Amino acid sequence: MMPRTRANQRSILAFDVGNTSVKCAALVHGRWQRLARLATGPVAELAGRLAEKLPAGKARALRPARCVVASVCPAADGAVVEFARSLGVERAEFFGRDIAVPIRMKVREPERVGADRLLSAFAARALREAPCIVVSAGTAITVDLVDAEGCFAGGAIGPGLHLSARALHEHTALLPLVAPAGPPEAAGQDTASAVQAGVYWFCAGGVRALIEQLRQTPGCSGAAVVCTGSDAPLILPALPEGDACEEPDLVFKGMAAALGLAP
Repeated sequence: MMPRTRANQRSILAFDVGNTSVKCAALVHGRWQRLARLATGPVAELAGRLAEKLPAGKARALRPARCVVASVCPAADGAVVEFARSLGVERAEFFGRDIAVPIRMKVREPERVGADRLLSAFAARALREAPCIVVSAGTAITVDLVDAEGCFAGGAIGPGLHLSARALHEHTALLPLVAPAGPPEAAGQDTASAVQAGVYWFCAGGVRALIEQLRQTPGCSGAAVVCTGSDAPLILPALPEGDACEEPDLVFKGMAAALGLAP
């Protein structure tokens, strides 16, 4: 059941729009409250599905003063704008377009860096200080560096656990679709467990290798590692013990920090 706010309190409604899922939260009394998570597609039905997950009466009880969005799926943006208007918020504000993420970038095409990556990096810097490495494990796995100067210095993007498992199933004749689990035994004893082992250890091993490479950047040898995303609990055990921490909802924490509030 969605909590009510005080009569004089206005909340901030926030959306993290990914290629696979849309996550919604509200910042109330300085704390994030998770409200809903649903599939991004089909985008033509997204506004209606948001209304089902967050009925107008309950959503209006939050008294949202503004709506902020981090999106990497432009096709879904219109549905979020439509839903915000149904709650009386005339204008949804998009990070990277309407709201800047105040972190300097050392990349060739700064305008093409996803707002989710920048917000996660900004939050990680606020929580752990620079240098730090951000591992976000979802549909894709990103491993990004905030360098010793506190700048977003780029990173790597690869397929996530579920995407890797689905690709193997869809592009081969006999390999089954398996649910990623971790950490499995490296030597699978049947086809399904062999696929699980391959998907997990290729992804987790890649993350470890990237962390080692990024720590070779001048001034970054002791960079802290911050893990986030739906599959972070699966990836985390594969990292050296005591070497990384999990920070759920890092994108939302980055939103708060970018708006001048505590992450």
